[in-house]
Amino acid sequence: MALQGINHVVLKVKNLESSDYFYREILGMQRVGERGRMWFYSAGKHHHDLALTEVGSHATAPQKQQTGLFHLCFNVSDEQALAQLHERCKTAGVTVLGAVDHTIMRSFYVLDPDHHVIELGVDVPQAEWAHLSDPFGKDVGYSFANQG
Repeated sequence: MALQGINHVVLKVKNLESSDYFYREILGMQRVGERGRMWFYSAGKHHHDLALTEVGSHATAPQKQQTGLFHLCFNVSDEQALAQLHERCKTAGVTVLGAVDHTIMRSFYVLDPDHHVIELGVDVPQAEWAHLSDPFGKDVGYSFANQG
């Protein structure tokens, strides 16, 4: 197959400065470039994983029943780092929507300043779920009580 994965995502935001704070200071991404009112961010292994483009304070978010982005997910290095990031988000007052064990991934969901749903997660080793006939079939709640 010619495709090898997602290269990067571009999100429209109302205010670059508030979004920059969220993605750099809370999530820990590095701002690696700018082109006018579009700023580029890397999680460290790629030239950029995310770009934010400012569309202004009068922009409105898509409604739930419209097509478009549902959420995007960033990989986190391990479950201890995931628990620490969860705590950092809570401490910073970020809206945490919940934590989920997806069988194939353990993660939690937050809202960025423009109410984009961001998932932060750790892949579960395939050996732990490969024997299941439908590893995508069920999600369960997840607790960070035993992490970090």
